[in-house]
Amino acid sequence: GFMLKVPFGKLAWVTVSLPLLSFIFCVIWSILFHFERATYTHCEVPNFLPSISAAIGGFSPQRHVWRIAIAIHAVPRLLVARMYYRYYQGVLYQWIHFMAAIACWLNVVENVALIGLTFISSAENHVVHERCFVTFMVTSELYMMLTCYLLRSMRRSPPDNIEARSLRIKYQLLAVNLTSFAMAIYFFIRHNSYCEPGVYSIFALCEYVVVLTNMAFHMTAFWDFHGRELLVGPTGVQFS
Repeated sequence: GFMLKVPFGKLAWVTVSLPLLSFIFCVIWSILFHFERATYTHCEVPNFLPSISAAIGGFSPQRHVWRIAIAIHAVPRLLVARMYYRYYQGVLYQWIHFMAAIACWLNVVENVALIGLTFISSAENHVVHERCFVTFMVTSELYMMLTCYLLRSMRRSPPDNIEARSLRIKYQLLAVNLTSFAMAIYFFIRHNSYCEPGVYSIFALCEYVVVLTNMAFHMTAFWDFHGRELLVGPTGVQFS
């Protein structure tokens, strides 16, 4: 029967590009058309960038663009998580496969938490939104750290040049992500404590870097799955 072949690396790249492009659109649109309200804080001091929550959830059409992108990318991202488990089974020691399963479930929970905080705004249900955000941040950081550890220290077969490049980029992105996350916490506390002009925008900038490095980390699947294909046919979905 008919069989559609999709290069898996390109699918992973396109999947992550959806939230990336929508994020860029939301920030730019908020600056151009909702600048005063998007950068307003309780301190009432000047700022030059909106926070992520204001940019993607505070106004229309940004809210709708972001929600559509997250909804579309959710299912393909679950396929990527499943493919990663198959990938881990092929390159890691067998006795560590349970850790690979944990990494994949962290990836799944991160995706579900992202959907939750996207479709349940802070204004609608602050408690649920906050829990989804905390879950997203914890699982995303743990997933990135565990992935780097497994692919560096638990391989039973050496990586090829492309996989080695992918792992090197993963470590660089993880370092920038963790540093930016720590800086975001610092500037958020400083903003609430001293209400200095521009500090909240520096916090927002750190937020941007955290989100962008997280997306870029997931984009490294493009190299991890080079040469592999997603087969879609009458019998379902298969990987090769």
